[in-house]
Amino acid sequence: MTGYFESLINDVPGNADELATLAIQWDAYGIACNDYADDVAHSARTAREWEGAARRQFNASLTRQRNRYINLGGDCTTASSALSVYAGAVRAGQSYIENLRYQASKLDEEADKAPNPLLARATLIPAASALVFAAHVRIESVKQAADTCAQDLARIVHIEPVQIDNGRATAAGQMGQLSQNDIAQIQKDLDALKDGTFDWRGMTQGKIADCYFLAPMAALAQTPEGQRKLASMIQPHYDEHGNVDGYLVRLPADPAHPDTSPANEVFVHSKYINGAMQDPDGYQTGNEPHVSVYSILEAAWGQTHPGGSNRFDNNPPGINFGYSTQAFSVFTGKSAVELPIDQAAGGYTDAERAKILLASQQHQPIVAGTKEAASVYATVDGKDTEIRLVEHHAYTVVSADANGVTLCNPHGMNYSSDGNAPATFTLSWEDYEAHYGSTVIGSL
Repeated sequence: MTGYFESLINDVPGNADELATLAIQWDAYGIACNDYADDVAHSARTAREWEGAARRQFNASLTRQRNRYINLGGDCTTASSALSVYAGAVRAGQSYIENLRYQASKLDEEADKAPNPLLARATLIPAASALVFAAHVRIESVKQAADTCAQDLARIVHIEPVQIDNGRATAAGQMGQLSQNDIAQIQKDLDALKDGTFDWRGMTQGKIADCYFLAPMAALAQTPEGQRKLASMIQPHYDEHGNVDGYLVRLPADPAHPDTSPANEVFVHSKYINGAMQDPDGYQTGNEPHVSVYSILEAAWGQTHPGGSNRFDNNPPGINFGYSTQAFSVFTGKSAVELPIDQAAGGYTDAERAKILLASQQHQPIVAGTKEAASVYATVDGKDTEIRLVEHHAYTVVSADANGVTLCNPHGMNYSSDGNAPATFTLSWEDYEAHYGSTVIGSL
């Protein structure tokens, strides 16, 4: 028979065994998806004599389908981990509550054996209250674990839309699971961002036309304050073994209205295979660019758009093309100032140039956008070099002074008449105003 004090200890909600079984099922789904991915890859061998353009398109389609199965399998495995964490919280909570009940039963026995049970029970109320409070705290923590699990499950499963270009599927928007090496690199980046020591150089834009998003990101990463702003958007997510298995990225729930939209956490555990990477040492070293925090923020940005990596005017809209003013608002929560260049007037006024110079001196993040493609002579590594400016492309402004503007191409390089040139170059004010259409100044 349950005693009075023991009856005050409530149960922990949830069934640990059923949750563990569900986790096993999700893990099995993940394994099955990986098997399907292998089957898709092997299917290419069934037509060995088939060659030509149709075969290449077929192989590309198989690769896209294989990646989708791999990514879905990773989603299932991560969902299994989330369920396992919740099951562990329920099981540990139940064990903890049982121990509290045992202690409460001992108080009941003490009261029942006393000459005056009612008086004894009254004197034991403080001890019993402490047990009841401890039970309440633990039960609330299990409820929180349930909420966390539910949130994880809601954002874990993500199927990236196929990117369509001129009516044909492309590989530009394909996603791949983060490897352990990727995660280790991102962890280093996060530590450096928090310390203000992140090396922002070497961004290499991929096949997604999101320079308007990447250039402001690199602009922010030039200062310790901007680096900490980027770091604050990213939190590691841990599996049931305490290992990082992805990242929670806070972005506006409505990217079209970032200033007024509430924050939304996106779970990222894959990157765009052909997306933004980083090589701080520069492309000329021959090193392969690696995944970085740039990759994580880009993947999160894509996940906030129903159209993924498709065009902004796609139905539903994607992240291909956009506005740097919007991107700055997403990163900082503050409006950016755009200074269009009046071509009819021959360029900026002295007051407008002064605004840009002051913003540069104060280390505000700045981005500039080109008009048409053009060849222009720029100073690159101290040499006069002819480079090709990309049409309607956003460039990170590194600095500006009385002599001109120094910019960095998020492609990680520039095309030159002598081959590829480094990403960073300096233009005179006259050339800058002749070939760029606007300057966008962000706030921290």
